[in-house]
Amino acid sequence: MFRKADFRFVAAVLLLAVVALAFGQWLIAEPPISLSRDISPLNPRLFPRLVLFGLVVVAGFFIANRIRGTDELESEVEPALATRDAGSTRRLLAFLILVVCCALALNSLGFLTTMFVLMLGTSLLMGNSSVVQILGLSAGLPLLIYVLVTHVLRTSLPELDAIEAVLVPILRLLPSF
Repeated sequence: MFRKADFRFVAAVLLLAVVALAFGQWLIAEPPISLSRDISPLNPRLFPRLVLFGLVVVAGFFIANRIRGTDELESEVEPALATRDAGSTRRLLAFLILVVCCALALNSLGFLTTMFVLMLGTSLLMGNSSVVQILGLSAGLPLLIYVLVTHVLRTSLPELDAIEAVLVPILRLLPSF
């Protein structure tokens, strides 16, 4: 069954991601000093572009499947979840509020804390009831993303000093790229 709220939300995300990709070069300032290899080998514009490109790909795939009417996942969803319910728009608005609040709190609470809250809230909004799965994804996925971005891509993410003090010795044990 075609859910209009989902389609509109993903279409808006796709449009915003395309606009951000087009105008992102004016939104992200160049570093005021030349960065050496020790500080960050990546241009500060690269990571946001990678994230936006990923959003465009996922949203485009979702919209293409909805337009073609071949959504394999929907046939596997329980009939109660596949039908349109009155709460879908409320859950969508709650998700948008959660994302905006997490984005505003990112610098003060750090990446891992805000992403934990975002993943936890999203899992609850989606109706997940497995506590182990919710906590595992909410803690594991942000940690994996943090390691990939900070250690592999060598790009800094905002983080609380206490959490960073615990993670730095652990990250030094990983092979360098």
